[in-house]
Amino acid sequence: MNTASRNLAHHLGILRERMLHPTDYERAVHYFLEEFAGDVKFLNESEPDDAPHLLAVLAHFASRALNQPVVFDESRVLHLRAHQFYHGSAMVGQRVMLFLYFEAADTGVAALIPGVRGGTEMARFRLTGGLADPRKN
Repeated sequence: MNTASRNLAHHLGILRERMLHPTDYERAVHYFLEEFAGDVKFLNESEPDDAPHLLAVLAHFASRALNQPVVFDESRVLHLRAHQFYHGSAMVGQRVMLFLYFEAADTGVAALIPGVRGGTEMARFRLTGGLADPRKN
């Protein structure tokens, strides 16, 4: 439906809940695509952000999934500051990576499409104790 902006707090709550599920966190990516991805108001409220700390973790995931060092051909990170939520995409060769990250929960999900074995490679990640945001040093 792509109407998350009609009740953003509600939809972000559902997204966060799905992302935090112990085993079925890939449902969060599906929910994001259904409710957020084409929502122009939601996208317009999100601000571009460099997020080098986030991109470093995502590059690490892609490198592990592809079993080789990667550099993003391009990336777009958006930040919805009022909700402490990052989302975006990156290109890795012929693959697309989608990602979501909630700062308050220190939890994110990344999807690499297509994955190495076809389909999608999924990973959940945290930044705490990992890479610091160099803009805050």
